[in-house]
Amino acid sequence: MQKIKNNEFTFIIVVLIIGHLIGTMTHTFLLFDIIKLGFMNSAKAFGVSPIVNGYWMSLTIIDPVIAFLLTKNRKIGVLFGFINIFINVIVNSSLQIATLSIITLQSVYEALGNIFNGLQIALLLFSSFTLPLFFIKTACTTIQHKFNYFNFFKFIPIIALTIGFLIHLVGLFNLIADFKSLWILWVHVSMIIFNAGLIYALWKRMKFGYIIGIVGFSIFGLLQTGFAGAIFIGFNCSFNLAMAITISICCLSISSLLMNSDMYKVTIREMAIEN
Repeated sequence: MQKIKNNEFTFIIVVLIIGHLIGTMTHTFLLFDIIKLGFMNSAKAFGVSPIVNGYWMSLTIIDPVIAFLLTKNRKIGVLFGFINIFINVIVNSSLQIATLSIITLQSVYEALGNIFNGLQIALLLFSSFTLPLFFIKTACTTIQHKFNYFNFFKFIPIIALTIGFLIHLVGLFNLIADFKSLWILWVHVSMIIFNAGLIYALWKRMKFGYIIGIVGFSIFGLLQTGFAGAIFIGFNCSFNLAMAITISICCLSISSLLMNSDMYKVTIREMAIEN
């Protein structure tokens, strides 16, 4: 039996706290508008019912309370946080879809990908995949428990990289059929090589792959987060659901690597000797 140490959950807790603090900030701004316009008038201005408006007001208190719980009692914090963000996404996504004049996959995708709803969906995705980790006390490595959740969580970086590899491979084939620019060609080719190499390094449990994985996922996640941050401070940047989900996947991959850092010990020299 492999015991999971509490400090291995630190990155997950930090991401969840940041997510709920961002929620606190946005709902505080909303509260200022409600105070300025009045409760009923603000509900009309926002185009929502007083019940929804009251719910949004309550999040000004609920979000920071959950952030506090995450620092004091992790299990309760992550559970309440998951419930909170789940309700949040259901309410806000329903409102977004309800405003659409024509409902298609494309229109729903665009509606759910706005900066606020997109980041909530990203946090829900991250919370959904990390929640089970706090309620499983040990990660079993015996044959009969080979496919438990902890073992699945170990492979999240490889799964993410494989999806990226396939996306760029399809993009490369499409580019061959309809060439657009050398830059796009370089992006697809370089990412195919990078993803393939990192998949191999992580599969072989190489320490080099672990380091590059942490750095790579951090850079890619921060790039997407940078666009979101730029929008918050007033810049006119694009943001969509794919970018939001990418942030979540990068955070999940980093969480997996940090939690399983002990398994990435093979050096390049050892790999060369073995081959």
